[in-house]
Amino acid sequence: MRAFIVLLLAVAASAKLAPLLTQKNRIPGRYIVKLKTGESVDDMISTLANVNVYYKYKTVFSGFAAQLSDRMVQKLRESSAVEYIEEDGVVFASSVESWGLDRVDQINLPLDDVYEPIGDGNGVDVYVIDTGINAGHVDFGGRGFIGYDALGGSGDDCNGHGTHCSGTVAGSMYGVAKAANVYGVRVLSCLGSGSWAGVVEGCEWVANNQNGPSVASMSLGGGASQIVDDAVQYMVDAGITVAVAAGNDDSDACDYSPARAASAISVGATDITDTRASFSNYGPCVDIFAPGVAITSTWIRGDDATNTISGTSMACPHVAGAAAIMLGMDPNMSPSEMKSAMQLKSIADVIIDPQAGSPNLLLYVGEGSGGGYIPEPYVPVGCGGYFNVTDGTFTSPNYPSEYDDDSSCDFVFKASEDEVITVTFNDFELEDASGCGYDVLEIYDGPSSSANLLGEFCGTDSPGIVTSSGNDMFIRFTSDSSITRTGFSADYQFAVPLPPPETGDCGHTFTGINGILSSPNYPSNYGNNADCGFLIQGASGQVVSLTFEDIELEQHTTCGYDSVDIHDGGMTGPILDKVCGISLPDVVSSSLSSMYVRFTSDSSVTRKGFTATYLIQDA
Repeated sequence: MRAFIVLLLAVAASAKLAPLLTQKNRIPGRYIVKLKTGESVDDMISTLANVNVYYKYKTVFSGFAAQLSDRMVQKLRESSAVEYIEEDGVVFASSVESWGLDRVDQINLPLDDVYEPIGDGNGVDVYVIDTGINAGHVDFGGRGFIGYDALGGSGDDCNGHGTHCSGTVAGSMYGVAKAANVYGVRVLSCLGSGSWAGVVEGCEWVANNQNGPSVASMSLGGGASQIVDDAVQYMVDAGITVAVAAGNDDSDACDYSPARAASAISVGATDITDTRASFSNYGPCVDIFAPGVAITSTWIRGDDATNTISGTSMACPHVAGAAAIMLGMDPNMSPSEMKSAMQLKSIADVIIDPQAGSPNLLLYVGEGSGGGYIPEPYVPVGCGGYFNVTDGTFTSPNYPSEYDDDSSCDFVFKASEDEVITVTFNDFELEDASGCGYDVLEIYDGPSSSANLLGEFCGTDSPGIVTSSGNDMFIRFTSDSSITRTGFSADYQFAVPLPPPETGDCGHTFTGINGILSSPNYPSNYGNNADCGFLIQGASGQVVSLTFEDIELEQHTTCGYDSVDIHDGGMTGPILDKVCGISLPDVVSSSLSSMYVRFTSDSSVTRKGFTATYLIQDA
């Protein structure tokens, strides 16, 4: 029999604060507020007095960006309508002070000075979310357009970065997809910087205004931002293929947004020798590499101006252009299908020094296939591990002795498609610090640190029991160079999650695999002279188990006043247990395929009552 997990959600007496997510490069006093599904942003804003709201979001998600005092942030965190709040942060264009086209249409070096792609992107719209566009440049041939300016300007590019990227996407001379339309969506200033709030506004505009086969190109980045990852996901959910720059910090792309967004195509950079560019980020969040060093493309301050610059910003539009070519050939291709198709078509194993965890895949738009592959799940080297069996145990290094200084351990869990992962921490002790700034355990709801962060833990603040929403979980443990502790020990289990529990009032017959039953009025007091029965009916060959989650009945040594009688079979079957008082009884199991639960009260004292969960499973 396959294992099942029962997920019970208890409502606390006092409301839990909505999470406040921080930014490395925060903009003081500015925040982005994400509301829960179904909540009205206009209704929420109407309750806020003297607040400067500078963006409202209704498409990517329901929320707003505003200047907020600490007191107002606290008030919003206490609101049941708020999902989370994130500090607004500074975002930069991903460039560092073309042979690229010549490289991506051939499998092997040396370059042949010819560009012969398999298509031209005709009929596809590409949205370059950047510094705007010099739409009148001759290289666009009337296919370049100003889409939107989130900064309130004209949409014209006063920096050059967005025009350069647009030219690499769709220029008639410098572009990968020479017949695609390209729209400049300005979210960065003349200095090449901006805010996450503006980036989200640009993403929302693209999601609202795309019409037909579409690609978004985001050659920008900053610290990890859940709000930006959510905005990327919304564009993908709208059917838009999104290419993002991996970043220029020569470090793990999983620490940056939108580079870490799992649904996007994250692009690292190579040079003319097929070596990973010295600045390019790397790791399991990178999906593919493309040319990004000394790339010549369109520029500003002239309708025929050009410039030669480097960065993963230059690699990203190569991939956006390739996506336009492939969408032009198959307009119905989904974003996930696009990523897989692009990786399978790519040139395998030619990149020098891609770094651990990175796929050795180089973009290819020529005839046939370069022998590419879908990357296997990241398997950590050293401490940590990759776990794909049903259950087991994992620990910090040296446990139960103290872990080492400067440890970095990744634990990757991969269950079957229909399963979730539950981790139970049995022992937990790390160095303590405000904000977990020294030694820390991070738990992510997905295959890497690009996924949603479930929590950061240190000291003796154990994570307890943590369950994923899907079939992946990623846990990272790091320690600094000083104090060490004994670390942690945990068990994990893969299991099929149960459906929502069946509920019912007195007299209800339960047939679902799991459910919840309670005394009348629970958690308020039940009435006098109650007689309330529940039948739990399984199929032949099954049994029922009943677990009391809470109980408060009138106390009596033989439960002669108020009680719950549990019968094996129907209401006339033998009594398995009779309970009252305030002590939780042991789990009660039937020997037959049904169980009858009868609650009765007398004519005097009343209490809160009880709530219990049941599970039907094979005998």
